[in-house]
Formats: sequence, C-alpha cells, structure tokens
Amino acid sequence: MLVYHSYYGCDTGCCGHIVRFEDEDNGHFDFGHPYGKDRLEWAKELLRETLGEDHVADLDWSQSVIVDD
Repeated sequence: MLVYHSYYGCDTGCCGHIVRFEDEDNGHFDFGHPYGKDRLEWAKELLRETLGEDHVADLDWSQSVIVDD
C-alpha cells in the first residue's frame, strides 16, 4: 500500500492524499493532511475511513510507504 500527497485535478489546484494499492489503477483520494500528527496513525485512520477496520488489521504496515511531501 502507498499513501502519498498529490493534487486533485489540474484545474482545481486542490491537494490531499491518495491511498493506492499495487494492483489498482485508481486509488481513493482524500483532501486531508496529517498536520503534525504521527503519519502512521494518520494513515491507519485514513485507511479505516476508506476501506474499513478489517483492512487496517490485516495490512503489513512495515511494508507500507507513507509520504507527506
């Protein structure tokens, strides 16, 4: 899984984060930012809201990448 900072449409200039899995062409876009929070906990909450608690529990978080640049 990859959580990374991106922009939503060239015409909007809005930014946020995308939750993306290797085998998916399109991930879930969220306008949120961690703003000083622990990135791992923030990403877990984002995933929980996006896909549900089951996916948070069964992910190998040591193999996940969270980027907030």
